[in-house]
Amino acid sequence: MKRFKSGKIKKKNKFKRLFIMFVFASSYIFSLFYIPENRLNKNILDNKVNYIDFNFKKFLSDKTTEIINKPVSLLNSNVKKAYYTNEKKASVSVKKDNVEKLENEKIETTEKFEPLIYVYNTHQSENYTDYTVLQAASYLTDKLNKKGLDTFFEEQSVTTFLQSNNMKYYKSYTVSRKYLEEAKQKYPSITYFFDIHRDAVSKSKSTITVGEKSYAKIMFIVGTDNKSYQSNLDNANKLNDNINKKVPGITRGVMKKGGSGVNGIYNQDTSANSFLIEVGGNNNNKQEVINTMDVIFEAVEEYVRGVI
Repeated sequence: MKRFKSGKIKKKNKFKRLFIMFVFASSYIFSLFYIPENRLNKNILDNKVNYIDFNFKKFLSDKTTEIINKPVSLLNSNVKKAYYTNEKKASVSVKKDNVEKLENEKIETTEKFEPLIYVYNTHQSENYTDYTVLQAASYLTDKLNKKGLDTFFEEQSVTTFLQSNNMKYYKSYTVSRKYLEEAKQKYPSITYFFDIHRDAVSKSKSTITVGEKSYAKIMFIVGTDNKSYQSNLDNANKLNDNINKKVPGITRGVMKKGGSGVNGIYNQDTSANSFLIEVGGNNNNKQEVINTMDVIFEAVEEYVRGVI
């Protein structure tokens, strides 16, 4: 009798376990594929299903059959994930290509800079009362560039190079020549060279007033100790005369320098179009220098364009 009861209990327990497993599996399938998408709720509301008469067994059977015959839910999510991943990669690739394109355009723009004029200061430490020769040269450069005449302004420090290499001040032309040759090598298109200085003379000698404007007077220096001296002299006279026509009396002429005790070359052996211009003196102010640089700019533009 005990054995019989024990057998019945075991059989009953086994049935319970199978039933529980069936309910668990059905619930898992039901929750995994249907509840997340809120389909049950939607189905009940749309069809006005009565909760009491709702045939859960039939509903579960139908949905299980649907899942078996149409097993694409998980696959679709993977496809979508792959699609958006690839789309993101494609977007990143496009952005990368755009960046590279912009960088290439920037490089091309830089490479297209072919300066015709080189402006520099051998004696960068020369000052006016409230201005410097560096600022005057930079001002001239800006005006030429705005007018479409590509101009390179030398910004490397001559003073720092002299100090770093324990060189005397009179070696300034050696340093400025080094920078000039580097610029020529980088930009073979450079044809005209302007070295801007200022003199050390009295205000009365370095200034002229015409109408309501005061100008810092200028003077051209031509070194006689180089083979291209005559060409340098002719071109300096041409530019000097043009400037003097614009503002009569603004120039102090063209001075020739050579022999012992002076440089005598002034880097003018590098080109027949190499000019050294003394703009005003140490007693001139900013406005006087700018007024003169405006006149020099007009003359240089005409000279470079072949007007004179």
